[in-house]
Amino acid sequence: MSMTPAQPRRRFTAWVLEMVLVIGTAYIGWLAWSLITWGRGQTPAQNLLRIVTINDTTNAPAKRPQMFIRYFLIFTAYWFGYFAVSNIAYAINPNGILLGLGIALLLCFHLWDISGIVRRQDRKRLADVVSGIAVVEQEVRD
Repeated sequence: MSMTPAQPRRRFTAWVLEMVLVIGTAYIGWLAWSLITWGRGQTPAQNLLRIVTINDTTNAPAKRPQMFIRYFLIFTAYWFGYFAVSNIAYAINPNGILLGLGIALLLCFHLWDISGIVRRQDRKRLADVVSGIAVVEQEVRD
């Protein structure tokens, strides 16, 4: 397995393509496709772009439980954070100033996390570090 980290442009393209696929398949199609590709350490967009998610410890493609943690639970935690901050801020002060500050703070954290693919030498997001994975270029087979 090639250990070359996926380039930031390819990771960003995969992220955008992932969102297009989620919206285009009403999430249900993406989830069904994911259950198939997660077994190879890929999301549907990674499968199309020929990049793979590997386990940091074994250097083998990540298995379904690790893919579920990285691509579903961590994604859900981000959205739960947005939901919780917006509802708590609105309950405390409905005029929107606190709400705007809370959402801006969460967006800054999210951008800082995503910027890891550019600012870190190993090209990892915080979510990658927490889940113990790396995203690398898929080996080309002859």
